[in-house]
Amino acid sequence: MDELQLVRELGDETPLPDQAALAPARAAFLAGISGRGPVRLRKRRSRYALVGASAIGLAAAVAATITLMPAGQPATGGQAVATAPSQPSPSASSAEVKPVTDAVRLLGYAAETARADPTAPPRPDQFVYTRSTFAGGPAGGAGEREIWLSVDGTRDGLLKNHDSSTTRMAGCKDGQMDVFKDPEVVLGTEPCEPRPAYRSDLPTDVDGMLAYLDANASGEPGSVNARGKDVLGLIRESYLPPLARAALYEAAARVPGLSVVQDARDGAGRPGIGITWPTPPGSSSKATPVVIVFDPTTYELLGTNFDAIAAQAIVDQPGQRP
Repeated sequence: MDELQLVRELGDETPLPDQAALAPARAAFLAGISGRGPVRLRKRRSRYALVGASAIGLAAAVAATITLMPAGQPATGGQAVATAPSQPSPSASSAEVKPVTDAVRLLGYAAETARADPTAPPRPDQFVYTRSTFAGGPAGGAGEREIWLSVDGTRDGLLKNHDSSTTRMAGCKDGQMDVFKDPEVVLGTEPCEPRPAYRSDLPTDVDGMLAYLDANASGEPGSVNARGKDVLGLIRESYLPPLARAALYEAAARVPGLSVVQDARDGAGRPGIGITWPTPPGSSSKATPVVIVFDPTTYELLGTNFDAIAAQAIVDQPGQRP
């Protein structure tokens, strides 16, 4: 028999594996190339690098509605661990070159990237470190800040503001937290509940995440703007386990009215692809919609059009940098 004809017939009879069938091998491959070195959240190489880091009041920016370096410099983002250069998402392979134009598809790719994150859970006594830049807007002028938040919420963290001032972030232990006059003076205590920076308490399935978002909604039922704020609040400076992060992106994909921004840029000017939603009814005509920006190749979170995640890592104590 003609060998080429045999190959052709076998190809016709053997379907290509679908995404579900490839998922286990893909996850194992990405885990292998990412390595297991020091716990560092989202450190990767790209054509551009960030020259700045994020708004002290992202929530204010959301409620109210760029410098590039030469090739080869490292760029960073948030919510993933890698000790080697990140690889393109399987969804962005060379076999698929068409731009992503659908918000559901984009968030699905971001969820797939999240699931492939091999990060081990941090220890309760550690801290989530985030360095960010912001480009101004409703939250104020441009600047940089660093924050260290307790993984389990029981230990005092630290905030270094864009104006070089320092604030202690009180932890909650045995139902009480210190009230600080300044970083060195404690006025007393007040009742509290721990607010862990590592959200191991969140659902890892879409329906469970939707129920959580509904139960903890910050605005009126059905408000797309409020849902966007709530999603950002969970991923901005806290750290979600991979499965919870994937569930959050997939839950966000069910919000009606989302649209894709092809030429999005984060607050540091890094190019990406974004999703946005309409401004609330009654907003000023000058209101700027918030855009959540993802890396256009890896679909890792970069930040928003108001701010950029410069670096994120797990460290052992406040003030320590990766």
